Amino acid sequence: MLAATRGFARLTPRVLRCTTWSSFVELATSRTRPLSTLPPHLPITMPALSPTMTHGGVTEWKVTEGSVIRAGDVLCDIETDKAIMALESMEDGVMAKIFARNGTTDLPVGTLLGVMVEDAKDVAAFADYVAPPATGDGGASVDGDASMASSSASSAPASSTSSNKNHVTLPSGRLWPSVRRLLHESGLDGTKISGTGPKGVLVKGDVLAAMGLIDAPSSKSDPSKSEPSVPTRTGKQSAPKTTPTPPPSGIEPETAHDDIPTTAVRKVIASRLLESKTKSPHEYVSVDVRLTNVAALRKKLKTQNVKASVNDCVMYAVSRALALSPKINATWCAVSKQSRFCETVDVAVAVATPSGLITPIVTKANTKSLTKIGEEIRELAGRAREGRLKPSEYTGGSFSVSNLGTFPVDTFAAILNPPQGAIMAVGRGGERVGLDADGAIVGTPTVSITVSSDARVADAADVARFLEVFKQVFENPQGGGGLEAWTI
Repeated sequence: MLAATRGFARLTPRVLRCTTWSSFVELATSRTRPLSTLPPHLPITMPALSPTMTHGGVTEWKVTEGSVIRAGDVLCDIETDKAIMALESMEDGVMAKIFARNGTTDLPVGTLLGVMVEDAKDVAAFADYVAPPATGDGGASVDGDASMASSSASSAPASSTSSNKNHVTLPSGRLWPSVRRLLHESGLDGTKISGTGPKGVLVKGDVLAAMGLIDAPSSKSDPSKSEPSVPTRTGKQSAPKTTPTPPPSGIEPETAHDDIPTTAVRKVIASRLLESKTKSPHEYVSVDVRLTNVAALRKKLKTQNVKASVNDCVMYAVSRALALSPKINATWCAVSKQSRFCETVDVAVAVATPSGLITPIVTKANTKSLTKIGEEIRELAGRAREGRLKPSEYTGGSFSVSNLGTFPVDTFAAILNPPQGAIMAVGRGGERVGLDADGAIVGTPTVSITVSSDARVADAADVARFLEVFKQVFENPQGGGGLEAWTI
């Protein structure tokens, strides 16, 4: 139980006399003085609840200082880069101290949130306990030597366990738990990734960069490599001359405005979409599909009290078309620089939430009926808006669908959702004037579809063939022409 944490740091009277963070860190990392008198305790740190999570926030604590906790109890709600998730206790104990208050945001993974003890009589020992500062590598300096020693001591068995389970090779030396977890989940060889942390230590950003999810972090700048300033004739170094730019005529330098805090979800969305748009070669292919038979099917199902939206029908047709188009049901691996055909058809659907966009996934969609797909979408969308999705419900996927049909948007092009190789954008339906088989002018209900694809995964001709299959399936729910009738 908590006795296993005896290696964590303890405070001395000298610590309590420290007046600055620098003096605290200097003392905590000193190897010349032993750590003393705190009872055994378990630090509660900001967990990495998704592969892309580097920061998080504490939405609400479910316990208070002094609360008795059982294994499995919810300690607090954590705002991740995707959703709000419950942080559960893995041990029995008593909450001794809470550092991150409700509403605290932008905490690096590994930041100390609180401390648990085994016995209620030990709570008083933490009354003056001060949380150590977070470090720059996505972790917190939990009492200097002790936490790092714990990580270092556990790295050897973790390496042997991972090699037996996932065939993952870990680099020697100290590793943060979040780094080891990412290596296990991604299957990357840690010895082949260059570390940018202090003394070349592998940090979380290095692994995320190797996975192709973020830009590679830069090492600390070396003053010796900076360009020297050019001395003047007097021997003094000249400073660059800058001319302040005056504000445009008639515009105040500072106008009245309100600053709106950016949520963790929107920060991730902005970062990933920027990376996708600038690094993934986008291609766009569009097609118009008729809604006549789908509208007739929906009308028939309505009389049977069966609910099926146009988006449900799109998802059904997409799943069947993807099963016949393996080049489109694929992802791009940034590590191996190769496309990967997906064994299952897992279609993500974009859902707008108050905090930003999220894409829950309908797994094995090609094996499910129209009504089953619709039920899953509505259930996932509801929990997405409440921030209650599990990471496994929005991580991965082989294809995405973004539908703006409820808005006055005729057509649009979506940005790729890496590592997926393609995404479909669906506009609103409307009457399009055309000619029937007899040459008469008629109006036909039609919807515009645009697929954005990664040119490294599939070219425009591959997308065109996929859309040809999609169009045939979507326009013929009754089957025929070699197509099966839809499973309702």
